Amino acid sequence: MKILFPALLLVVIISCGQNKKKSVQSLPSPPVVNVPAENNAVTTYTSFINNLDTTKVASVSIAVRQFEELFSKSDTLRADSAFVIFSSFYDRMLNYLNEQHLKDGTDYTAYVTEANYSKGKKTFSADTFVRNLNENGFAIDMTEGVTYIKQDRSFLSRYFYIYVSQTMKEYLVQVDKEKEEGFVEDAGLEITPVKLCNRILFWESFIKRYPSFPFTAVIKQNQKGYITFLLEGIDNTPLIDIETKKLSPDFQSAFDYILTNSAQSDLAGLVKPYYNALRNNDIKTVRSLLLKYKKQGIIYDYSA
Repeated sequence: MKILFPALLLVVIISCGQNKKKSVQSLPSPPVVNVPAENNAVTTYTSFINNLDTTKVASVSIAVRQFEELFSKSDTLRADSAFVIFSSFYDRMLNYLNEQHLKDGTDYTAYVTEANYSKGKKTFSADTFVRNLNENGFAIDMTEGVTYIKQDRSFLSRYFYIYVSQTMKEYLVQVDKEKEEGFVEDAGLEITPVKLCNRILFWESFIKRYPSFPFTAVIKQNQKGYITFLLEGIDNTPLIDIETKKLSPDFQSAFDYILTNSAQSDLAGLVKPYYNALRNNDIKTVRSLLLKYKKQGIIYDYSA
């Protein structure tokens, strides 16, 4: 089963010079909302989102259209704030759709986006359902033989990148990249430990550059998972090689990479004493450091 952390996201960046009016022409018009001139647009959008029907996937497109109407000529600070509101709604819709998907006995394997499942059979009702999903930023995917609904983050690039700040774009592009690469599936890493290091280092730098960024809590939660698997490995990508009983060459390369290229990083500060203990087969220090990092909230305690 894939481990999906709550964070956002194909990367398609829309140029700021593109015609903004064309970006939402195909979306349904939202209900008429009377907005008093003195009302703050973000507050208005929050109220609007809170009144949308979260059981209807078409509400996502309605939310996008309302965003465009309120923030197409706004400053990026307000647009960022409104995007955070939309993102929360988008996540709630995903949760609802997957709850319903678990109850649905329909075979959706023919609609999986990343592979061609020849055994899957398409039907008219399933076609309609999946088309509605696609038009509102969702798609069918599969893990370990089970289908689920995922967010098609290119939907965000089409409808939001032209309005939000460069900082928000940087965040979304990185999350898009990570979604494409994957992280953990079937109890194993989908990326190399070195790539995992680069993710951690990217977000460490991002948080330091933008300490008040609205998704900081999400980033830190993801970081906790990333660092946990970097330091402890995972069942099908073990830290200690099963045959040699020594540190896996992939993790050794990752630790060397950090200490060589980012020696002053916070991550290097965690890795250095841990790596030394591993190389010296100092199991007591290894356990002590892991316990310390767990108590400090740096990594997860999966034994609890």
